[in-house]
Amino acid sequence: MRPEQGRRTPQGERRSAGSANNRNYKSSRNPRRRVRRPNEVAKRRRRRKFNEALGKIIPVFVAVVLIAVVVTGFYGSKLLERYKYSNDEADLNEYFGIYHDYQVAMVINNTKVEEKAVYYKNAYYLSQDDTKKYFTNHFYVNIDEQMALYTTQDEIIRADLNQPSDFCYYKGDEKRELNCAPVITNDGKTYFSIDFLKLFVDFNIEKYDEPRHLVIYTEDKTLDKAVISKDTNVRYRGGVKSDILKAVSEGDTVYVLEEMEDWAKVQTTDGFIGYVEIKRYDKAGSAPITIEKCEIPLEYTPITFDGKINMAFHQLFDASGSDFSDVPKDAGINVVAPTVFRITDDEGSIKSIVNSNYVNNAHNAGVKVWGVWTDVDNDVNMSSMLHTFDSRSTLINNIVSLTTENNLDGINLDFEKIPSDSGSDWAEFLKELSVKTHQAGLVLSVDNYAPTASTVHYNRGVQGKVCDYVVVMGYDEHWASGGVAGSVASIGFVQDGIANTISSGVPAEKLINAVPFYTRVWKTKDGNVTADTMGMGSSADWCAKNGVELNWNDETCQKYGEKEMGGTLYQVWLEDYESLEAKLSVMEAQNVAGVAEWKLGLETSDAWSAILNYLGK
Repeated sequence: MRPEQGRRTPQGERRSAGSANNRNYKSSRNPRRRVRRPNEVAKRRRRRKFNEALGKIIPVFVAVVLIAVVVTGFYGSKLLERYKYSNDEADLNEYFGIYHDYQVAMVINNTKVEEKAVYYKNAYYLSQDDTKKYFTNHFYVNIDEQMALYTTQDEIIRADLNQPSDFCYYKGDEKRELNCAPVITNDGKTYFSIDFLKLFVDFNIEKYDEPRHLVIYTEDKTLDKAVISKDTNVRYRGGVKSDILKAVSEGDTVYVLEEMEDWAKVQTTDGFIGYVEIKRYDKAGSAPITIEKCEIPLEYTPITFDGKINMAFHQLFDASGSDFSDVPKDAGINVVAPTVFRITDDEGSIKSIVNSNYVNNAHNAGVKVWGVWTDVDNDVNMSSMLHTFDSRSTLINNIVSLTTENNLDGINLDFEKIPSDSGSDWAEFLKELSVKTHQAGLVLSVDNYAPTASTVHYNRGVQGKVCDYVVVMGYDEHWASGGVAGSVASIGFVQDGIANTISSGVPAEKLINAVPFYTRVWKTKDGNVTADTMGMGSSADWCAKNGVELNWNDETCQKYGEKEMGGTLYQVWLEDYESLEAKLSVMEAQNVAGVAEWKLGLETSDAWSAILNYLGK
């Protein structure tokens, strides 16, 4: 074949023998190799670079993904763990604070209290302190006599301590059986059985085991009731991680004590107080708790006057001291309290100076007579007389018999030497005396200092229950031998005396406030302070005679004057019509039962005018 004729390419194209393409083709070793175009080369180059880059990126990406998976798994498990409900159960002994087998936890009025009851010989007991705190302070215990007493207006209930087998108590003279020892002692402490307490105190109680605990209500309550809608747990605190106190099932009842955002504080019917999710219960209205009444209620019906009392203390020293003729007839006095009975020795011997003419004349004038019994005139040991049941009974029987024999209407106790460690004996004496006075129809009244920390043992709260009237001696704010000059009865002293007596448990309608008919003239020389006690008129006369200028003092609501004479400073806080009127206005505002005065013979005539205004006469 001739060169100029050419030949066909593999694609069937005719190429000239002299063309460049033909030359290249001829020089190729592989006649089937394709010639690369420039754009294909670029594409391959880019693809190669991409693959190289991708080869570098993929390991990094895989590593990142793996790290993300690990991190997500870690925090996811943490998040899941955070919201996962704990199955840990609380130690119920620790929850209730029970560390000994004899201890019994108490839930009182929907509160888990710190105090513990005691389980002894298949019975539950409460300490005397806890009994006072949560139930009643009316029990009297005498360890020396091994006796516990509960005295009502009508009778004395007695139980012997630590009875070994024949369990009983005495209601008056009637013996009654009990299923356990009513009162026991251990390590110097006294414990009352729950069964014995139920005779005297209104409360409901349920007993539970595992661990032992008591659910107690001492007052009527209305609780918010809820029904569990899905099985769940009551937890120690609000939160899914808190320990489980008790499992509750669908249909169980709980009492809702407080609701928060997602959780509620609840009490189960058996006394576990914890938290449950609000979404786990449905509200179901209210559940009333009605307290069971005790067998022996403590009720006192006082003997009272209609209208305000105006009681005048009349200090007498012998039977011929007065026949009542020296008692003002137009002063509005409706009770007179003559000092006619004095305790003379530690055995309770009594000196009586009652004048029958005095009593008859008082009654003829329409005035009641409350004989005053006092320990202030003689050195007697009140502690020994009050400490035993027999000695109290002897004194009580003497008081009541002498009062009735002399046709008196009431009793006024002016015992001012009660030792601080005889407070419980004094209170029990008043309870036992009130049984006799109410049976005899006699008014029982008791005199008291204005309340201070040193006179708490006089137990004014008990007096407010068992006595018909409680008299506050609203004077001797500063006393003659006290070494400090000052008012006998400033308005603040009177206000506090009344208010603090009421707050201590004496109803205002039983409170009589006594006012002073006397003033003290104070003398200070070389640091020594003495005083002369004078009646209202005498003190005013002394000031006028000695040129002591008197000016009204708003702080004390009295006229005050002072003067130095012969190197001695004389000071007077005068009691007069204006000061008395200020005191009576306080009494009117407090709505107390009335006024008493110490003492007849020291007053001015205008003092009775102020009192008559107070009485509304």
